[in-house]
Amino acid sequence: MMQQIRIFSPATVSNICCGFDVLGFAIDNFGDELIISKSNKEGVFIKKINGYLVPNDRKKNTASVAGQALLDYLKISQGFEIEINKNIKPGSGIGSSAASAVAAVYGINKLLDNPLKKEELLKFAMQGEFVSSKTAPADNVASALYGGIILVNNRENYKVVKLPAPKNLFAIVHHPLIEIKTSESRVVLPKSIKLGIASDQLGAVGGFIHSLHTQDFDLMRTSLKDYLVEKYRADYVPFFNEIKSLAKINNTICCSISGSGPSIFTLVNTNEEAQRLKLLFDRVYKSKNLEFNSYITSLNSKGVHVL
Repeated sequence: MMQQIRIFSPATVSNICCGFDVLGFAIDNFGDELIISKSNKEGVFIKKINGYLVPNDRKKNTASVAGQALLDYLKISQGFEIEINKNIKPGSGIGSSAASAVAAVYGINKLLDNPLKKEELLKFAMQGEFVSSKTAPADNVASALYGGIILVNNRENYKVVKLPAPKNLFAIVHHPLIEIKTSESRVVLPKSIKLGIASDQLGAVGGFIHSLHTQDFDLMRTSLKDYLVEKYRADYVPFFNEIKSLAKINNTICCSISGSGPSIFTLVNTNEEAQRLKLLFDRVYKSKNLEFNSYITSLNSKGVHVL
């Protein structure tokens, strides 16, 4: 049986315009890496953290909390040490806390010779996510775990549906290097909404899901609108309105805020268009002297996996 394992868990985009807390997708080739080793000391401990600063307290780190939740459920006394290569900045809006939590439960489950199926790991990763964000939507966690595009169909028992991802669908993700905490960004959201807004949002979600099955990009373009949260968060995301205006002029499929922000994602249906618009949007951030990272990803990533 293996004594050590190295895991990659991707960054993720959540909400996808119309699916607040229920839709998400994984980003190719960018995420956290965890090295998980068996140890003689009972429990899950953080051995080392490289990269961005996150808590090393085992009761506050998303990876150790998630891993411990899994061990408690399995009633296993085996100990584990985790080294985290924290590549995703906390408060980025692209699933920083979710990535480490998913990597921990996936890796520990592998080292224990897979006592649980992948879908059974979700609820334990969610416990790690909660300790960081103080909320429990499963969109980022499910996206990192499953890869591709996901729908959280039932928030009570975390029923997740993996949706078809057209091969010619690409995302451009821009992440300005500032922090917006999920717990704080939810304060600006309304506690209730009008019935008409709910109806519009439901229609948008239904249209988007159908467009994935039919690869109807015109329907996707008209469906991917956010009637619920974008307008409340837009002012907190640097240069969002400027980027969104450029995206609209260039007839992109969609441009919106990932999660709580400050990251922004834009969908297009050719890699060439993604490359062109990435350079265009890069120039906006550079002209404002704001540090940022930017990525291009397909929406067919495989999610968390062994390296």
